[in-house]
Amino acid sequence: MPDWTVKMHPNALTSEETKFSLVVAVSLAFFFTSGQEAAAQKSCATELPSLPDVMLSQTSAETEPVSHCKVAGLIGGKINFELLLPDDWNGKFVMGGGGGFVGSVMNTSLMFNSLQSGYATVGTDTGHQGHPGDASWALNDLEALVNFGHLAVHRTAVTAKALTNAFYGKPISYSYFTGCSRGGGQAIMSALRYPEDFDAVVAGAQAHNWTGIAVQATQINQAMYPDPQDLTQAVVGPNAQALVETSYLAACDGLDGLEDGILNDPRQCNFDVSSLQCEGGKSVNCLSAEEVAAFKVVYDGPSDSDGNSLYYGFPFGGETAPNGWSRWISGGLSYFDGDFQEGVGAGGFEAPVSPSALFSFGNGIMKYFVYNDPNWTYVDFDFSNYAKDSAAAAETLNATDPDLSAFRARGGKMLLYSGWHDSAASGLAMIGYYEDLLEYDSSAADDIRLFMMPGVEHCFGGPGPSWVNFLTEIDAWVESGEAPDEITAYWLDEQARPTGARPICAYPSVAKYDGKGDPRDPASFSCRFEN
Repeated sequence: MPDWTVKMHPNALTSEETKFSLVVAVSLAFFFTSGQEAAAQKSCATELPSLPDVMLSQTSAETEPVSHCKVAGLIGGKINFELLLPDDWNGKFVMGGGGGFVGSVMNTSLMFNSLQSGYATVGTDTGHQGHPGDASWALNDLEALVNFGHLAVHRTAVTAKALTNAFYGKPISYSYFTGCSRGGGQAIMSALRYPEDFDAVVAGAQAHNWTGIAVQATQINQAMYPDPQDLTQAVVGPNAQALVETSYLAACDGLDGLEDGILNDPRQCNFDVSSLQCEGGKSVNCLSAEEVAAFKVVYDGPSDSDGNSLYYGFPFGGETAPNGWSRWISGGLSYFDGDFQEGVGAGGFEAPVSPSALFSFGNGIMKYFVYNDPNWTYVDFDFSNYAKDSAAAAETLNATDPDLSAFRARGGKMLLYSGWHDSAASGLAMIGYYEDLLEYDSSAADDIRLFMMPGVEHCFGGPGPSWVNFLTEIDAWVESGEAPDEITAYWLDEQARPTGARPICAYPSVAKYDGKGDPRDPASFSCRFEN
């Protein structure tokens, strides 16, 4: 008889979580018989086991995009999930992450064609319903916050893998998680708290430090909208953003040997936005003192009243992009329509009134995660007691602990990626997290790789090549045992056809142009370490 025991990390589970996982395992042990073998293809008529605290609400045969069985259900009366079981199964499982505050079933692994590739795959709403830009569901609801913070993904993974094993009649060979933004944070949290859930995870543009993001967003909101009753347009508008972008590109675009509107590493650009401050009256060719101050809050990052840094700022990039500053950082009700993240649906819920995505996130975290006060305001908020005030929320939400030894000890792999033009999750924060991992244990580089993507916006898009099938990349790493030193990223046309590519190098190396050849041909670049 197969060994269906669900082994859990002893420090990762509460007694109730342990009970849930063990009962799932016992249920499966009774469900299987010793002579049962899996067929190559399965039918939706296959009987599924009853699992503790799980109610299956729908089982239906689907034909698009490939033939598969869709299983929808509810865990613990709160956590909705949707599991897709392809007829032609490759023996593997992948869970896809969500975006924003989630609020409807999301599975971003589907953008990597996980189902068409034969993966059994699942997504979840993380235990609540609402628009992904609205956090009001968390008001004084600790259960909802814990589900969102980490537990819903874990319970969904345990449940979905049990159902997958039962459906096909044999155990999953490899289990993965892929996510970006909130999904990237879910990937890291899973590796940290529940190291047995997945063999490898992909974390893009990870929202892994929620209380840090709240500080960053709140100080940006203070600078962009000093009067929260006037949200029509930010202190910094499109013209000022274009002036700054044009100016730093004029100074720094050629530093990487190729003038293409893309900075290979924005940290090398020493342009000072203060040099654009008007000396006389305000004009379109210079910035007011208020505009300069707002830009500096974004680029320098938040600080306390003594000037001590509290979190990361944003590097140059994305100031004029459609999915850049006007969506995430500055915006205004005349620019921002509430569709905060391309590719993540609203689940049919109405978007909250907000001039930018960070306005929603900063206020949402502070009002409903930290202070449980819907009337909280950022006006005159000084952060003097914030570290103490946010400690409880941080314990539940943040995946900042650099100790991934339990995950790595069982062979776990982690692929991190981030766009340098990301206006939602700072690339500097991604690098900071990776360097924290290496400072804690330098051997982490054996099992964890970071890929910084020049010219790429939040998760994908932008002037740089942004398309990589990260599910294929992590699977190749696990199957071969060889960590990737570089991957190929593609530009895509409107029909999703490749129109060129470049290599993306494992941090800290970067792809340098060799000085000749087609700048959209990977052969024209080589990975090198910068001094």
